[in-house]
Amino acid sequence: MKKISRILLSLIAFLLIISFSVVVNAHSVELDPDGLISFPFLIMNGEGNISISTMETNYTLFYQAVEISDDVYDQIKNIQSEGEAALDALDIELDALNADCENLQTIYNEAYEKYSSLIESEAEESELETARTEYETAKTNYENKVTEYNNKVKEYNDKVNEVNKNIAELTPMYDDGAWKETENGDFKIDISTFSGTKAFALWARLDKQDGTTVYDEIICTTEGTMQEEVNVTSVKLNRTELSLTVGRDYTLIATISPDDATDKTLIWSSDNEEVATVEDGKVTAIGPGTATITVRTNDGNFEDTCKVIVTNDISIDDPNIDNNDNNNDNNNDGSKDPTIAGGKIPQTGKSFIFGSIIAILSVISVILYKKMKRYNFKQ
Repeated sequence: MKKISRILLSLIAFLLIISFSVVVNAHSVELDPDGLISFPFLIMNGEGNISISTMETNYTLFYQAVEISDDVYDQIKNIQSEGEAALDALDIELDALNADCENLQTIYNEAYEKYSSLIESEAEESELETARTEYETAKTNYENKVTEYNNKVKEYNDKVNEVNKNIAELTPMYDDGAWKETENGDFKIDISTFSGTKAFALWARLDKQDGTTVYDEIICTTEGTMQEEVNVTSVKLNRTELSLTVGRDYTLIATISPDDATDKTLIWSSDNEEVATVEDGKVTAIGPGTATITVRTNDGNFEDTCKVIVTNDISIDDPNIDNNDNNNDNNNDGSKDPTIAGGKIPQTGKSFIFGSIIAILSVISVILYKKMKRYNFKQ
């Protein structure tokens, strides 16, 4: 009776341990108690597949990846590393205890066979007593070692539960508004928003046909593909000063260094928009006066300026402006090209050369005529 009571008490204690392990969970949901959800062993380029047990049909599967900060992930890795070291040490102890159990079991079996054999052969009582004592001692030693082994197994499992619990407490929960449905279990983590290695809590939600929902999660890492940011070092305008008449415009050109800067966004401004306005570098003269046009990089660290003088007098308009149609042509004031004569043939010196050739030919003709007359050639 006492033996049965001890067995029942042990069973109740074991059930209490199991119940405690299930209830104590860092998350507000129980994680896949029936093992219906399986995550991939390896995630490449942020992609993988979540599989569901073939026992389940007509379900809907959702997923989401919750980023884990670097410092939290470092804590998780430390807990995992320390836990693995402790479990490795327990593994060594378990191996030693298992070897002891096997050795003691052999001694126990041999003692039992010897004792049984003596009973069958009706050996003398003194010999039976000695064999019985050896058998009971071997049995006790073996059972004690098995108990020690089982206690060590419990210690091992408790350590596993402790490590998992500590990691779960640091694992971020899902966001109810961020679930993404997947028809075939495929998932994709956006790796274009970061560079290097980033850790995520990959959550899965299984909405079953019977109306119940099952959750599960793993911690995974993946490599980001975001280009490394290149900071701006300077911005330079092509003009430091500019003269315009009212109504004219000119487009300033801003050069950012280095050429491969990540953010080349520029912010333009005028300190006197009654004199001149600016939009994307295009300066428009509004009224007489002076204004300073400023261009600033998006990070606010670098800027350059151009002084703009606006007048009503076209005669002092900036002679260095050559901005084609948007800045007006320099030759649209009605003046003629000085190389054009009466709008006919350009005066390039060809008329002078042509006249000289005619004069020379005339002189040669006179000389030949006189010689011919002198020799009195007759036909």
